[in-house]
Amino acid sequence: MSRLRRQLVPYTFVAPLFVVLGIVMAYPLAFAFYVSLHDWTLLSVAAGPPFIGFENYIRAFQDRHFWNAMTVTATFVTAAVIVEFIIGFAVALLLNREFRARNYVLTLVLLPFMVTNVVIGITFKLLYNYDWGVVNYLLTQLGLPALNWLGDTGTAMLGVVIADVWNTSAFFALILFAGLQALPHEPYEAARIDGANPRQVFWHITLPMLQPIIVVALLWRFVDTFKIFDVIYILTGGGPARATEVISIYAFRTGFSHFDLGYASAVSYLMTFVMIIVGWQYLRTMRRLT
Repeated sequence: MSRLRRQLVPYTFVAPLFVVLGIVMAYPLAFAFYVSLHDWTLLSVAAGPPFIGFENYIRAFQDRHFWNAMTVTATFVTAAVIVEFIIGFAVALLLNREFRARNYVLTLVLLPFMVTNVVIGITFKLLYNYDWGVVNYLLTQLGLPALNWLGDTGTAMLGVVIADVWNTSAFFALILFAGLQALPHEPYEAARIDGANPRQVFWHITLPMLQPIIVVALLWRFVDTFKIFDVIYILTGGGPARATEVISIYAFRTGFSHFDLGYASAVSYLMTFVMIIVGWQYLRTMRRLT
């Protein structure tokens, strides 16, 4: 009996955590799935929402606005993550070199990452203002025409991507800089002895050894970018003409503007399904690399 108690002791310490997680996460997820199986609207909730099975999910696959939101989300995620990775990697390589002001540069690089998304959204909305924004002022000083950054379907996506890149390129810089600092020195010493040039060292030593960290950073950033809401909602609200309506804003608008909570829950669960697929791919990749 004493042996059984010793085995159960670790579980007693973590049990409260699982109870809290069950209350905070499991119940809302289960209730949202229950709502997604019903025609839960403002008109039907009083009389009891009728059960409709998976009709909301079928409706999503037939909804052109849903597919537009998925396309916009894929465009935003691809553009933002690629640019953030390139800038972050370049900054990490710079910080990996020894120079006098490196600590000050590192502090400046991390400052945008510490600012809340709401502040970033409001700040960039002021910067993009057509009449008195700093961005258009600089463009006119260079002899270029002022742009309606957030009110034109041709520039709205670029505007929100720039805001997100400014905010989270520091994430890649920090992760990749830590990875570079942790790499062993022996392969580099051997490469120098063999006469390898910097480009060969980068492609054949640095990148292969840094690959697990790169994969983790990319997948983590993909998940975080896929569910973005606050910055885009503050900047454009999903407009103009749904040009920046990512899937999270579409689900929010469907649920809380049109009060079609059943369909909004189904859209949210489809988002969760995409995240599950990405997480599964993440685990597979990590097992293969480790």
